[in-house]
Amino acid sequence: MKKVSLLFAMIAFLFGNVFAQTVIINDDFEAYPLGGKIAQSAQAQGIDWWTTWTNHPGGSEDGVVAEAGGTQCGYISGSNDNVLLLGGQEAGTYDLEFALYCDEGKYGYFNILHEFNGSGSTWAMQAYLNATNNGQSTTTYSVGHGTVHAGANSNGDIPAVVNEWMFIRIRVNCDEDVAQLYYRSATTYPEEQLIVEWQWSLDSFGEHTVGPKMDAMDFYAPHSTLGCYYLDNFVYTRIGEVTQASLEFDTDEINAFVAEDDVDGVDINISNAAGTSIGRWTGWIDFGASTVTTGNHQINYDAEPGENSSLVGLSVDDPTLVEVGAMFPGSAYAGAAMGTKIVSAQYVVFTESTGTTGIEPNTPLTFRVYGQGLYGQPGEVLAEKVVPYGSIVADDWTVATFDTPVDLTGFNVWVTVEFTQAVDGYAMSFDGGTPAEHGDYYRTNGGGAFGKCSEVFSTIYGNFHIRMNTQGAPVDATWANLSKPEGQMPIGGSDVVTVNLNTIGYSAGDVMNAMIKFITNDPDHEEVDIPLTLTVSGEGVVETAEGAFNVYPNPTTGMVTVEGENISAIAIYSAAGQLINVVRDNRVDMSSFGTGVYFFNIIDNANNTTVQRVVVK
Repeated sequence: MKKVSLLFAMIAFLFGNVFAQTVIINDDFEAYPLGGKIAQSAQAQGIDWWTTWTNHPGGSEDGVVAEAGGTQCGYISGSNDNVLLLGGQEAGTYDLEFALYCDEGKYGYFNILHEFNGSGSTWAMQAYLNATNNGQSTTTYSVGHGTVHAGANSNGDIPAVVNEWMFIRIRVNCDEDVAQLYYRSATTYPEEQLIVEWQWSLDSFGEHTVGPKMDAMDFYAPHSTLGCYYLDNFVYTRIGEVTQASLEFDTDEINAFVAEDDVDGVDINISNAAGTSIGRWTGWIDFGASTVTTGNHQINYDAEPGENSSLVGLSVDDPTLVEVGAMFPGSAYAGAAMGTKIVSAQYVVFTESTGTTGIEPNTPLTFRVYGQGLYGQPGEVLAEKVVPYGSIVADDWTVATFDTPVDLTGFNVWVTVEFTQAVDGYAMSFDGGTPAEHGDYYRTNGGGAFGKCSEVFSTIYGNFHIRMNTQGAPVDATWANLSKPEGQMPIGGSDVVTVNLNTIGYSAGDVMNAMIKFITNDPDHEEVDIPLTLTVSGEGVVETAEGAFNVYPNPTTGMVTVEGENISAIAIYSAAGQLINVVRDNRVDMSSFGTGVYFFNIIDNANNTTVQRVVVK
């Protein structure tokens, strides 16, 4: 074996010479003492890009600096698990280049992480060299093959070799949301070949879109005796200039006039025309805080704790931080608690058959309230309360009262509790029912992306026994909502979000005010506020004739018939004014709709409208 710095330089020249290039990391292991630990040796010299899976340089996870063919390189074997930190890039184009060598009978492995957080990490891709993998736990030594999971299970096969250097180049274009893996070897495959191309923002198996972040690479020995390989000449390069989204909103204020008992919509156009990276946004309507402090409300997805509750634990070798919770979108509390203050949260910790709670002794429960963030994940922490171990109530609700209440004004709110699960402990408490869309999130090790238990666990356990409690009188929040909570735009692209407005139940002259709030990935416009005013005009809804339409049965449990002349369409709205569906038939099946009040906006062939209130039991 021999060094390949010149070969990497040739590749960089052939594939990147037309772009400006900035080398971020260049590591050939020559600066480290032979026989030393990789991360420990690097950090001793002030190099901060190497660590290990559990952030313990110098321990058993830390690979060694070895000599191969007269040159120094890294050697990964046994329990080694070295992590190379990439800086959490979310915009720009990058090349990740390195050499890897497997002796006869051995195989290698590496991955890229969207989010590095130990077992709570999010994988962007994984690759096995001289091995096949089924996407689960089965890995088989297989010379000449290398399974790649990149945006899908086993969607690439590397023609891996033994006893010669293999060269990997991965180009990640965060701006266009695409990545490519290229491969060649020193003698057997001297011409670089494309192995796989995939959507970069997906996780490694293509199950979720988790965002464009490029956080770290992991070089791991997946088998105690067979998973052994040499690593050398890692080069991490930014291709081209620094890029970013540049979002422009076509309005800075909305003043709308809508007739009594009517509905309308106002579009907000968002442009990324000047952007050099993908633009992303998330938004909501902020209805403000109530001035009334009396009144109590509880928001939850779970059923009452009882015989159907499930006690679950993660399989861990050491006490592990676990954070569980639920997300409540604005639509979940708009009619019940909008504008109130979150004063407390609660969680049930059950006693196991051993008489313990599954919580590591002398460790607390930490309750948190998060605001709305990008990529379907929580934003900033709005409130936090630590409940000491001695104050945890077993087999009943442990309630954490926040020192400063949080105004619940329209954003998607996350309510979580974090605990340290004991080894063989069972501290995740579920209601044993059908999981709601946002009722069973979890993550580990104090960070990383939240996932859904119902999408990861082999058994469905329902919703977490976690609730938030609010105080105050709700403010009116049924007159406006956004058509969608988030969106994204390619370079030069645009997006549209509609502000849905309705005046059903309001009188002429009524004036309502709110603030439309956006969070974006544009560093120059991270937060955008657009004032919204709705004035109810006195024109009213034009009906074709008195009693022109007969809607029955009403209330209903299923099919509704609308009798009348010249029906063109029926627009169905929720009580919050959100357009749910448009049908062009006089029979509407409401059996899949939840219990509540809905409004039929019946439109005839002359474009006259009539609004009818329909109750679903």
